[in-house]
Amino acid sequence: PAAADYTSDAPEGHEVGQQLPDFTVTCLDGSKFHLADQRGKVTFINFWATYCTPCVQELPHFNELYKAHEGDVAMIALHAAFASKDPKEYLADKGYVFPFAHDADGSVLELTGGTGTMPQTVVLNRKGEVIYNKSGSVTPELLEAACEVARQLAKTF
Repeated sequence: PAAADYTSDAPEGHEVGQQLPDFTVTCLDGSKFHLADQRGKVTFINFWATYCTPCVQELPHFNELYKAHEGDVAMIALHAAFASKDPKEYLADKGYVFPFAHDADGSVLELTGGTGTMPQTVVLNRKGEVIYNKSGSVTPELLEAACEVARQLAKTF
């Protein structure tokens, strides 16, 4: 079979059906997360803050999804630019296996059309196209359903 083509001709933007513009962030562990490198994977972008109770309550759901679909999903949790507490200390003993970064200048939040109401989750299909972009808490069921929908929308025949 031919190699899958994960290019998109969708217009750039943050609305459902649009291709999210590329970005790169430095993760808290020093590694880089480059959105363009995630093509071919279902990608989850989560905006959170240490002071946001719904945010910290849903982080374990993202961790479980990431572990359950290792290699098939990409994920980044971005700590809000306007949050003053250092997330490294908060995360130190949590055992999360997916990458975290600080959206220090708010540029990624701006790319996703975020308002600063957290948590906010953005889900991209394998072609980098937005299939979900909402503020508010997510459940494990919603994350799993979004993962499955993203897979189906990017099937190449």
